[in-house]
Amino acid sequence: MIEEQIISKMLDENNVHSVLKFNVNSGDFERLGHVFDFVVDYRKKYGSCPDAETVVSEFPDFEYMEGVHEPFKGLSTRLKQAAAKRRSFELIATKAKAKFKEVGSKGDEFVAWIKKEFENIERETQTDYSAGTDFAINGQERREKYFESKEKRTYQYIPCPYGDIQMEKGDYCLLMAYTNRGKSWLSSHMGLHAWKHGNGVIHYSPELSKRQQESRLETLDGHFNNAQLRRGELDDEERYLDYLNNFELREEEHVPYIIKTMEDLPNGLTLDVIEADLEMNPNVSMVIIDGFNLMTHKGGGKSNRDAMTNTSRKLRQLFGRFGVLGLVVHQTPTSAEKENKEEDEAGARIVKPPSIDQYSETIAVVQDAALVLTFDQHDGVGKVLVAKAREPIVGKVIDLHCNFNLGFIEEPQLTDLF
Repeated sequence: MIEEQIISKMLDENNVHSVLKFNVNSGDFERLGHVFDFVVDYRKKYGSCPDAETVVSEFPDFEYMEGVHEPFKGLSTRLKQAAAKRRSFELIATKAKAKFKEVGSKGDEFVAWIKKEFENIERETQTDYSAGTDFAINGQERREKYFESKEKRTYQYIPCPYGDIQMEKGDYCLLMAYTNRGKSWLSSHMGLHAWKHGNGVIHYSPELSKRQQESRLETLDGHFNNAQLRRGELDDEERYLDYLNNFELREEEHVPYIIKTMEDLPNGLTLDVIEADLEMNPNVSMVIIDGFNLMTHKGGGKSNRDAMTNTSRKLRQLFGRFGVLGLVVHQTPTSAEKENKEEDEAGARIVKPPSIDQYSETIAVVQDAALVLTFDQHDGVGKVLVAKAREPIVGKVIDLHCNFNLGFIEEPQLTDLF
């Protein structure tokens, strides 16, 4: 059944590349390897797959199945799994017996041989293996991606509330700032902005309590006085209670904004937790990790820095694999703030975002990120520096007015300048 499904889908969608990139070959088929080779060779020779009628007439043993909806990745995985099971059985039932007789008393030779055979089967039938993309021959696939991008451009990007910054799904975005300058407020604002534009969010805030994180989002969204909100002493309490009516369980689907704080992370925030959450929430497009140094870092070497490097590299892979934007918040050391300290003629502190090289603990966070934003704020005056980007906006500084207690983080209007 699986063999008919994958070949039928290839014919329906005129697509062989999406199967070949998972290293599928005729040897993975028990019955229809010859049909698979025919379709692939036909595509190479004539530029498109044959129609179903041609294949059925050529191979009476092939039963065409119309309208297969399962994606190629799932079909390829199931085909590889079946091939692994079949080849393992054949090895044990036939080849192993013959080899055992051949080596006689040389048990170690037999063990080495059978180990190598199983390793070959494992390597050739791995379900998570991709043969990559051959740029020299995948013009059709790239053509389809281009028109898909043209039609769905707005779905590939997460809107940023500041400037004309582009944040692409699958990317790693790093936000760096000095201690107590408002980086958590900024990341919450970016998450809220993305959510209000229809993107599901998972927000990890291991430093705050759930109530603290909720009140920050409420302040940014409804501009309620944060200090009064946390004490339960709002001057506009009636407006707040009416506002909460918008956040009730409803029958229709909703865009999620999932908060995980210290109460939800008894064993700390780990890569495994993030991966599990993404698997359980396929409607999420953005992940916020508010505090890279607060994660539980493992592997990569003996030092904590090596472990942090390992975490950063794995996060980059995770964001790309699940197609989500990852916003990682990291602290710039106090020493950097002292180095950057400047005052104007009146003795007031000049707001100056940290430079890209003033990271803390590990350079991996800077190397792995496709977009690096650094931030500084003092007395309501904020600045965001685009320190790294794919777009030609590196070095751009965005001025912000910041009133965190009332939930305002916005670029100054022209009227504010006069």
